[in-house]
Amino acid sequence: MVNSLNERNFSGLDNHQQGAALLVSLVILLVLTVLALSSMQGTSLQERMVSSQRDAQIALEGAEFALQEAETVLSGGTLPTFQPSNGFYDEDDPAPVAVLDHATWAAPSGGGHGNGTRQAPMPKDEDGNDLLAANPRYFIKATPATGAASSAGFGLGVGAAGDSMQQSGLSGTVYRVVAFSSGASGQAGRAIEAYVVRAD
Repeated sequence: MVNSLNERNFSGLDNHQQGAALLVSLVILLVLTVLALSSMQGTSLQERMVSSQRDAQIALEGAEFALQEAETVLSGGTLPTFQPSNGFYDEDDPAPVAVLDHATWAAPSGGGHGNGTRQAPMPKDEDGNDLLAANPRYFIKATPATGAASSAGFGLGVGAAGDSMQQSGLSGTVYRVVAFSSGASGQAGRAIEAYVVRAD
């Protein structure tokens, strides 16, 4: 009789210990799950950040591509007629100011030149696929004449550059070029500005 009571007590104790082990295991599993989810969220955030940086770099390269196209236009034999609607601004024409606003660079329906900017060709990869969501765009503005009082207001020493050209016996016109690309996603806007001298 004593033996059977002891067996029952030990049996009840074993059952109680098995329940505690299950509870501890569930708590540990819960902690591991929370840690795994936190790690996955961190990885996802880092992946989005890297993707955003990559798209920004592609947008910058697209803007540089448009800048090269503008330099090609300015180095040609004859310049096109300056009309603000087609992205060529004379000295007295006000050029766009919001150069990081996507609306400034919106292409006209059907694409091409217009709406105050010019369309650069679409850069392609080795398989002929488009590298950008939309063609990069640019506009060109003629700066005031060399030595003009208003040329000093353009910054970056443009007036001084024009004056030094004149002193060295060279003559030419300085053009301000602003180029823009929205990247591969169409969401990463990057604009660059350069001054290009066209010798007369």
